[in-house]
Amino acid sequence: MTYEHDFLVIGSGIAGLVYALQVSRMGSVAVVTKSNLYDCNTDYAQGGIAAAIDAKDSFAEHIEDTYQAGAELGKRQVISQIIESGPALINYLIELGTDFTRKDDCYDTSLENLSLTMEGGHTRRRVAYAADSTGHQIMEALIAQCIANPAIDIFEYRIAIDLITQHHVVQDDGFIPGISCWGAYVLDTDNNRVDIFRAKKTMMATGGASQIYVHNTNPKVATGDGMAMARLAGARLANMEFVQFHPTAFWSPDSETFLISEAVRGEGGILRLLDGYAFMEDYHPKANLAPRDVVSRAIDAELKKRGEKYCYLDATGIPADKLRRHFPYIDSKLKSKGIDFTTDPIPVAPAAHYFCGGVLSTIDGVTDIRNLFVAGEVACCGLHGANRLASNSLLEALVVAYNAANHYSNMDQVDFPIVPQWHLMDEFNENEWVVISHNREIIGTIMQGYVGIRRSRRLLKYALSRLENIYNEINNFYQHNAVRKEVVETRNMAVIAIAVIRSALSRKESRGAHFLIDHPERNDLKYKHDTII
Repeated sequence: MTYEHDFLVIGSGIAGLVYALQVSRMGSVAVVTKSNLYDCNTDYAQGGIAAAIDAKDSFAEHIEDTYQAGAELGKRQVISQIIESGPALINYLIELGTDFTRKDDCYDTSLENLSLTMEGGHTRRRVAYAADSTGHQIMEALIAQCIANPAIDIFEYRIAIDLITQHHVVQDDGFIPGISCWGAYVLDTDNNRVDIFRAKKTMMATGGASQIYVHNTNPKVATGDGMAMARLAGARLANMEFVQFHPTAFWSPDSETFLISEAVRGEGGILRLLDGYAFMEDYHPKANLAPRDVVSRAIDAELKKRGEKYCYLDATGIPADKLRRHFPYIDSKLKSKGIDFTTDPIPVAPAAHYFCGGVLSTIDGVTDIRNLFVAGEVACCGLHGANRLASNSLLEALVVAYNAANHYSNMDQVDFPIVPQWHLMDEFNENEWVVISHNREIIGTIMQGYVGIRRSRRLLKYALSRLENIYNEINNFYQHNAVRKEVVETRNMAVIAIAVIRSALSRKESRGAHFLIDHPERNDLKYKHDTII
C-alpha cells in the first residue's frame, strides 16, 4: 500500500509532534510511530526544560553553563540561538496546553510565575518543570492538539525500515545526483506488511539509542532506528562517542531501571556510599551538582574500588511534604519497591541515558540528505558538545523542530521518481531466529562491559571486532528472511554500536562523556573538534 502526504514525521516525541503541528498549516502530515504515541523518550523526561526565565538569570550564564558542561566542544552560535529561543517556545508549549508547575497555585500561566528548580551543571535555578513528569505533561498537550488536527494522520505500531532514496528508486532516465529522501518504507507490525509512505519532506524524530546498553533509562523503542537509517542512506553522524550516563538510575537486583531525576539533587539530595560517606566533594567543587559525566565517573570509580554495585541517593534532608509534592512519580515508583524516600536512601547506579551525538544537522534540522530533517536526540546540531547540560534536551528538540517546520524549503516543489514496492519475502527461518535474539542480547552486554563510562583502547578494539561479526550475521539474516520489527531494530542497534566504538577509537583523549583510561587528560591542541563519520 502507498500513502501520500506532503510531510512525513517518523517518531512521536516532542520534536516530531511540534514539527507536525507547525507544518500542518502547509499540507497533509503523516506521523508514524513504532509503538503508541506516548512511548517515547519525551514521555520519560522527568526533570524539565531549561531556560533563562528568572530575572536574576541571563542568556549569557545559560550559554556559558552549556558550553562548559559540553567540555567546550559545543558551537557557541548554535548554543546562543537555541537558548535565546527558549522562553518564547516554552510559552508556546503553555499556549498549547502544557501545565507547568507554578509558584502560586493560581491561573497565572505567565513565564514569571513558573516554578524553577536547580539541576547539575547549572549556576542558577532555571529548569521549568511539571512536578516530576514534565515530558508526560508536554506529550499530553501535543497529542491532544495532533489528534484534533484534521491535517494530521497518525499511524501507530509501524516501524520505518529504510528511507526511500536513490538506493531504491528506478533511474532509467539517467542518474539523480546527490542523495534525496522521498519518504520511507514502513512495516505495519500488526499485519507484517511493508507500505510506502511518500512525502515531499521527511522529519526524523526517532530519539536515541541507549537500548544498545543493558542498563539504560530509555523506553524499549530507543534502538537508534533514525540514526541507523540515516547512516545507511548516506548521512554523516557526529560525536557518537559521547554517550551520557545518568548518574542516578534506580538500582535493584532484578535489573529494573528507572530514572531518579537530577532535580532530586537540585533540591538537596546527597550521594553517599553504603557506609554513609558523602563522596562527591572529593571529585568536584559543585559536589552533588557537578555535571553528569563527572558524577557518573565518580560513582563508577567508587563502586569499582569497593566492589559494590550501587550507592545511595539520600533525599531525607529535604522536607517530606516538599519531596512528595515535587516528585510524585518517583515517590510512587519507589513505594512499589518498598522504599519511602522521605526516610530511606535510594539505591542508585549510573545507566546509559542520552546520545549527545547523532545525525549531523544544522540548527534548522537540515541534513546531508535533501528533503530530510532531523530533530531531538537523533540529531547532532552542535548544542551539547561532549556532554549535555541537564534539561537542555527538551529545549533543543523544541527549538530545532520549530525551526525546521518554519524552514523555507518546506515550500519546495519535489519531483518524485518511481518508487518500487518493497520486495517482501514469504520465508522466515524460525530455526535461525537465535541469530537475532541472541545477538541483540550480546550487543547490550558488549557495550555495557567494554564501551561504558570508563573505556580502554584495547577493549574498544575487541568490541569492534565482535560487533562487526555480529552485524554481518544480522545483516545476512535480514537479507534472506521476511522483515520483522525485531530484525530491523537489532540491525539498527549493531550499526549504532559500531559507530559509537569507531568514534571512541578516533578520539585519543578524555573529554565530557568520553573517558579513556589510556589518555585520561583532555587534549585541546589535537582533539578540540567534532568526530564525523
